[in-house]
Amino acid sequence: MKKTLIFSAMIAISASSWSQTAVIKGKFHKLLPNGKETQEVFFSKPEDGEIEVILPMVKSRQDQIFRGEVKKEDLNTIRYVGVFDEQYAVYLKAGEELNVDAGDGQIVYSGTINKENQVFADWYKMIKPLRNYGYTKNGYTLPSDGYLRIIDSLKAPVEQFIKNINTGNTAFDKQAKHFLTYSYRYDVIIPTASGLNIGKKDEYPESLVKFYNDEKWTDANIWNLPMGYHYMLYFAFVKHIIYNSKQGMAADILIPEISNKELKAKFIVAQAERGANMNLVQYLERNEQYMQTNQQRDKMKVMLKRARMQEPGGDWIDFSYPDAAGKMHKLSDNLGKVVFIDVWATWCAPCLKEQPALEELEKSFAGKDVVFLSLSIDTDKAKWQKMVEEKKLSGLHLFTNNKGSVVSDYEVTEIPRFILFDKNGKTVSIDAPRPTDAKLKALIESTLKGEKSTTK
Repeated sequence: MKKTLIFSAMIAISASSWSQTAVIKGKFHKLLPNGKETQEVFFSKPEDGEIEVILPMVKSRQDQIFRGEVKKEDLNTIRYVGVFDEQYAVYLKAGEELNVDAGDGQIVYSGTINKENQVFADWYKMIKPLRNYGYTKNGYTLPSDGYLRIIDSLKAPVEQFIKNINTGNTAFDKQAKHFLTYSYRYDVIIPTASGLNIGKKDEYPESLVKFYNDEKWTDANIWNLPMGYHYMLYFAFVKHIIYNSKQGMAADILIPEISNKELKAKFIVAQAERGANMNLVQYLERNEQYMQTNQQRDKMKVMLKRARMQEPGGDWIDFSYPDAAGKMHKLSDNLGKVVFIDVWATWCAPCLKEQPALEELEKSFAGKDVVFLSLSIDTDKAKWQKMVEEKKLSGLHLFTNNKGSVVSDYEVTEIPRFILFDKNGKTVSIDAPRPTDAKLKALIESTLKGEKSTTK
């Protein structure tokens, strides 16, 4: 009797847990750039103009099916399932199980198809001809006149479809109308951005030109969409670089056109964070005036400080790290001397290969105003300390624990990395030659003499 009660309780707990979650599963066909089938599908939410993965789902080897359990906080709101730039909207409620079969711009919903998911099922079915151009492998090679006929034929049905969304779920209806409005615009842009050739400027139909010119970027909520950032970027590329044949960065050309101040600030910051600029310092200096919040202003200042340091003649960013004995050492302690920084790790074979040449280089500058700092990004302090002691490595060795300025401000993502500053704390090279390269010794010598260098 007791075992029966325990078993019943377990069933009750399981049922209770199930009632608080939902399941999404199915198939998703997507080829990677290397031609191989993707083995992972993502369940995501919109975040900062793009998507944030909530639940990565690995396909099973046997049948290539993915499956994921959606938690309570991601129910009763629009979420997305997809891979990279191919995302599909879904709406899940507690206890539901939704199956999707997607890929190449198309999706079929089955299982629990609630009234909200029926909206999306009908939508993707309606615009299937358009998505053949933007999401299939060779879509950009299809006849452009077919693409133009499709967007003309879809204009009225799309407007009517969005207008008629009325599931009785007021919050969903509002959210879906906004998402589908821009989802359609995004799908119109994608084929041309992917390489579909419309022809010369005077061959573009009036309806498409009007589509380009009507977007004034007045809606701040574009940034709440999963494709918000890329929609803006692709739109600018198609309108200005392809259609208008302008020279330069599409994002730079777009910024003056963004009417909404909040949207403009967010786009500027996003573009800067992604480093997609020909001259980041000039970009930041030109656009910091458009920031709307203190957080944005502070972020721009930090990025500007880092960007300036990257250029020869820029100011170094101070840091402080401990040696093996725990004594803290600042970079600024060495003002008045040329400073050569070696960022390395005990597990880095190329780093260790440079060590003998680094030792010789340091000996050649003995007695001169040159300081050699070795910053380890190891996280195992004992292992680092043991190697430094056993190999009797020269120079000042500091332990970063892969944290602090060397990771954030100096943006060290690969090692070995060598950095050179002059006696005034100005950047000579943020990515200097390796010790095994004779150019490094010549660069240090010229820096000692106070000669200017353009090495980057």
